[in-house]
Amino acid sequence: MAKIALETKKSMVKEITSRLNSAETLIVTRYKGLSAQDINELRKELKRIAGEYLVVKDSMAKIALKDGVNNRIMEFIQGEVGIIVYQRDLSVVSKTLVKFLKDHEPLKICGGFSNGEIFSNKDIIAIASLPSREVLLAKLANVLNSPMQGLAGSLNGIICKLLYALKGIKDKKGG
Repeated sequence: MAKIALETKKSMVKEITSRLNSAETLIVTRYKGLSAQDINELRKELKRIAGEYLVVKDSMAKIALKDGVNNRIMEFIQGEVGIIVYQRDLSVVSKTLVKFLKDHEPLKICGGFSNGEIFSNKDIIAIASLPSREVLLAKLANVLNSPMQGLAGSLNGIICKLLYALKGIKDKKGG
């Protein structure tokens, strides 16, 4: 019986390891005080953006992270933790998480890992307040386009003034 339990734990650790090491973004949270219904609601929100929420024993999470790429988040794993696993950048998942936090105060952000960097809970909340990538790219395109629009407007103004002057000379000469 003990051998079966040990094999089960090993396979669980192996599955957790593969999920954590394949993720681009990980966010560690403390879920103490949330009901099972609230956790399922969070899972649904994360599933909409292709993320997942793993509730893992801290000992198993530490074993899974020990040799992995994302082992720098071990400092955040203490007690009852849930780990958000996301395959893309931090901004989208942080917006979803902070939006969920507004209605579910018992959930606490411990910290996270994305693109090789560690983020504190304050960093994650700050990133959530930033505009989306698409909005920032649109603003950048507008800033880059602005000088060209100004130049085109100035050249158009010069041509219009020349045409008005020629029309005035034509009208003056009556011709």
